[in-house]
Amino acid sequence: MPGVADGRIQHFIGASMRALLVHNSNAGTHPISRNKIISVLGGAGIETVYCAHGDDDLTKAMKASVDLVIAAGGDGTVADVVSAREDVSLPIAILPLGGSNNIAHALGIDGQWHDLPRRWSIDRWTRLDRCEADGPWGCKTFLESLGSGVLTDSFKESEEEPASPAEKRANGRASFQAALAEARPFHCAVATDEWTWEGDCLMVEAMNIGLAGSRLAFAHGAVPDDGLLDVVIITPEQRDDLLRWMKRPDDWPCPVPPHKAASVRITVHDRPFRLDDRSPNEDLTGTVDVRVRRTWVRILDPKEHA
Repeated sequence: MPGVADGRIQHFIGASMRALLVHNSNAGTHPISRNKIISVLGGAGIETVYCAHGDDDLTKAMKASVDLVIAAGGDGTVADVVSAREDVSLPIAILPLGGSNNIAHALGIDGQWHDLPRRWSIDRWTRLDRCEADGPWGCKTFLESLGSGVLTDSFKESEEEPASPAEKRANGRASFQAALAEARPFHCAVATDEWTWEGDCLMVEAMNIGLAGSRLAFAHGAVPDDGLLDVVIITPEQRDDLLRWMKRPDDWPCPVPPHKAASVRITVHDRPFRLDDRSPNEDLTGTVDVRVRRTWVRILDPKEHA
């Protein structure tokens, strides 16, 4: 649910606003430079403290005295910023610069990135849940989804030089479709407080938002602020239905409906787990306990409301 401060006046970004800019200079097929982003933010009245995602110490940068944090990059950058934020009272703004931008799209953030800063208001935000999982690797945080099987396998087949974000998504979807067609079933057990499932599957995902991979809506209608996970289990019998859906996945909902759960235990052997777009350790499998974290964050909502 969007949040709005008491009263009708919304405080748009002004000259006194100071922000931590966490920027991935390699995001997307046509990376946007640090200077270009700082210039656009300056034009919107935002003074920046800069942090190069992947190079600078994000934990240390998060301690800066600022009014908001800006995640400029793809889903990996947004997930790291959102997961690492300890002071959840400060809002986070997203400049979607990646190929899929699943998190931004799940929150309804679209349009040209350089148009967004002038539409930000500190008083207008939407809630985003955060997740964590205890597994053989210890406790890890994630934002999009945790899973094993086809989607995890498809990440290994990455294209080298796509010419555009659309081409990158198309290549990712082709990799998923190929992995799905060739996938071998594996045994999986899923347990929640309300229901259990055990059997052979091709993919299992515990999703915080409705999109994963190359902007594929496996959990159609998922709500990123409901405190619940959407658990998607694809069985061998559902392979053909999913392959047909993959021909035009943006035109209709995924044919396999998700199951809701506040927390879930997933057991898989001999297959790696993936958190968001990476595997903590491909040699470690077994049981993971997945849950929504108690603290959520505020994401600035750039949509114009009546």
